[in-house]
Amino acid sequence: MNYNIWNKWDTLETCMVGNNYFPEFFDGVDPKAGDPLKRICEETLEDIDNFKDILKQFGVTIIQPTMDPAQRFLDNPSEVPRGPLQPRDHFLVLGNDCYITGNDHPAIYERLCRYGKVIDIRLPADKPTPLDENFYNKIKGEDFPCYDDFVENRLNEDFFLPSVWDELVNDFKIGTACSSANSMMIGKKFFIGKDSDIPFPYSVDELNTFGTGFSEFDIEFVDLDGHVDGNFHPIKPGAILSLYDIDLYKNNFPGWDVCYLPDQSWNNLEPFLELKKQNQGKWWLAGEEDNSIFTNFVETWLSDWVGYVEETVFDVNVLMLDEHHCCVTNIKNEQVNSFFKKHKVEPVYVPWRHRFFWDGGLHCITLDLKRKGTQKEYLNG
Repeated sequence: MNYNIWNKWDTLETCMVGNNYFPEFFDGVDPKAGDPLKRICEETLEDIDNFKDILKQFGVTIIQPTMDPAQRFLDNPSEVPRGPLQPRDHFLVLGNDCYITGNDHPAIYERLCRYGKVIDIRLPADKPTPLDENFYNKIKGEDFPCYDDFVENRLNEDFFLPSVWDELVNDFKIGTACSSANSMMIGKKFFIGKDSDIPFPYSVDELNTFGTGFSEFDIEFVDLDGHVDGNFHPIKPGAILSLYDIDLYKNNFPGWDVCYLPDQSWNNLEPFLELKKQNQGKWWLAGEEDNSIFTNFVETWLSDWVGYVEETVFDVNVLMLDEHHCCVTNIKNEQVNSFFKKHKVEPVYVPWRHRFFWDGGLHCITLDLKRKGTQKEYLNG
């Protein structure tokens, strides 16, 4: 059995760890942009190797996407995908199944296919999403057909005006059905996070047709902005790390102890606020706030590589090795440390220097594939 994931805390046995481009990838780029990017790549690879060593010390078997050391940005700058750093974003391991749910660097899919079967539930790249009626009527222009005609002809490009077809495919495409980043399985319950204003592309009945993984769970959609693993993380039965504004626990996690974490107080960090005027708070590299060539390069060519770090609290984005050990990037958070001590969890410090550039924590850059244990009921009150 290659895949076995029923919760977030059973002993981790096999895990994918992300990878990144080599520093030489940016050879030939203006040094004002290339040198900071080379430093990011070099130190990111160092931190990944260190993380792998820590995982191995806990007996974890690691698989990793493979990168081509000869690849260079300048060979084809307009077609460069983001690196395979965050395998969780477009893949889902649920029970004993693994799914590809969206498009990411091909090295992730290739490596997972060598490891085990991967079920493809990606939406067709050239077809409009099956938008629900309320959302469709909200976004449709005067040249759009009525909703019933849209549903009936959704796969027939010739039915639509070219401009309408392009808008439906490109502007209102909901690309990823769900992934290990925007969902959370807890025993017999599977929570899928979604923005309340954006329709989910599949119904529960449709999800249950995709292999056996989904049908093993009671599926519930929850309204959350951003990825679920950036909002809350159950660390063991009865204990949760969480942001403040999550309204989920009273009904779904009765009696669980929740450690509510404040935001990162970016408003007190003047260098970040200066950079925010240029990049809307999406990413930050300390010391390069005034490097306009670097900022413009990232915003022009690497917009898919970064997220919105201002909205991220990395102390929630952790990786449990087992019920008693949790990988963290901040060893000095006394609130989290006290919560861990209360629940007999030891923090395992993993340096991750460029999380504010990548907008991804330790949970983001891994994909747990196999844990010891079986499916159990944890949320029956």
